[in-house]
Amino acid sequence: MREQLKLLEQLQVVDAKLHETQEALTALPAKLKSLKEDVSRVEQLLESERRQLNEAQRYRSELESANTADQDQMNKAKSKLTQVRTSKEYMATQRELEATRKSTGEREEELLKLMEAIEASQRTISQHEEELAALKEHVAEEEKETAEKVAGLENVLKAHEAEHAKMAATIRKDVLAKYDAIRKRKGLAVVPAHRGVCTGCNMALPPQLFNILQRGETIEYCPSCQRIVYYEPNGD
Repeated sequence: MREQLKLLEQLQVVDAKLHETQEALTALPAKLKSLKEDVSRVEQLLESERRQLNEAQRYRSELESANTADQDQMNKAKSKLTQVRTSKEYMATQRELEATRKSTGEREEELLKLMEAIEASQRTISQHEEELAALKEHVAEEEKETAEKVAGLENVLKAHEAEHAKMAATIRKDVLAKYDAIRKRKGLAVVPAHRGVCTGCNMALPPQLFNILQRGETIEYCPSCQRIVYYEPNGD
């Protein structure tokens, strides 16, 4: 039975490597997916900024068109001033001219602020476009490296799986079944006992059980955590 325990310990080491490799294989695509999601978020941000810029430029065109129309109206009003025959007509035309001038002035102030905002938006978009290009380049490099790492890890995984199968074939089926069941629940299935304590759960073992473990003639289980427990002389 000592030999079976030794084989279980060795199998557990192989299974730990197998689990570590499987986790690495899962983590690599997840990291790449996260980077691609970052790219998507930046693209969406850029799209929103471009829409806002287009809207601002459209509004700018409307303001400029309105100013052009006002300028035409003022020119007509100025021309009309030279043709009026009564003071009443003069005052009405003068009021019309002043109202148009005021409207144009207000619009020009708004247009100036809008142009400043458009320039700032263009600078921001340009910066984000550069950042997006750099991010895409980084993702492309990561994608290539990930593919290479995955290929390497898959080979490692196959090697560990082959080693697991080879070792599992040397262990009694009932013992292996119990080991697998514990490993699925606990992660660590085989643990040593140090100074009468199970190192899997740090609970004291019954003295009689500890004496049985020291003989190493049977496979025993910790009554607290149900792991396979064995005596390790160097632990005392």
